[in-house]
Amino acid sequence: MTQFVALSKVEHSNLKLGAATGLEEFVNLTTLPVYGAELSKLVLHYPLAFIQHGEQFGLHLLCSLSPQIPNVWITAEGKWIGGYLPATIRQRPFTLLPNEEGERVLCINQSSPMLGDEGEPLFSEGEPSKLLQGVLNFLNQLYQNGEITQRAIGLMREYELISPWEIKLKGADDQEIPVKGIFRIDEAKLNQLEGEQLRTLQEGGALPLIYGQLFSMGNLDKLIQILKMRAQVSSSQAEAEEDLDAFFGEGEGDMLSFEGI
Repeated sequence: MTQFVALSKVEHSNLKLGAATGLEEFVNLTTLPVYGAELSKLVLHYPLAFIQHGEQFGLHLLCSLSPQIPNVWITAEGKWIGGYLPATIRQRPFTLLPNEEGERVLCINQSSPMLGDEGEPLFSEGEPSKLLQGVLNFLNQLYQNGEITQRAIGLMREYELISPWEIKLKGADDQEIPVKGIFRIDEAKLNQLEGEQLRTLQEGGALPLIYGQLFSMGNLDKLIQILKMRAQVSSSQAEAEEDLDAFFGEGEGDMLSFEGI
């Protein structure tokens, strides 16, 4: 269970960051939030879509199309397959959250097995270690890019460019099952925009996201193929996992990295 608390140089002076562990907290996700700065790497591997939360839309990586089938990019052993490892996963067990004054503070998931008495120290002589400084820099990059991404999505909504993505899966009896709650760029409306409107989207950083999402849709077939493989797994789990490893290669596993996005 995720339990975030503000990192304190007094309470956590001896805390250390150990090796990356499994990805249990991401196994049951059907989508994963991502950042515009990751676009050039994401579109090579995954289908991207827009997901609505309340009044806002966010850019997400599709991890599955069915709540009955868990995140297809994670194996039974907790290894990430498929290529580039998204920043949302790499940032664990850290995040930035607002305090009572509304200021962003560095927080840790105190229930994470990555934190303990072994590994690299978070503090050195009462001050943030080089590792922790790198973590904070990484998270600040994510936060700033997240705001840029949201502003770009806001521009897309102004021009009504976000529309439902009509995806249908075939059930066991060949009956078509619609997938709901997933959105894409409306190409027809995009093609109707004029020069000044396109210029506004370009200046607002929206065009790369627009074309990136459209380009990434070609990866949907790959996702569906894996879903079919997972659906046929029940008789031979080990063999299926070997098939997935062969399909993707070694992937990036659960490597811990706080390098720039």
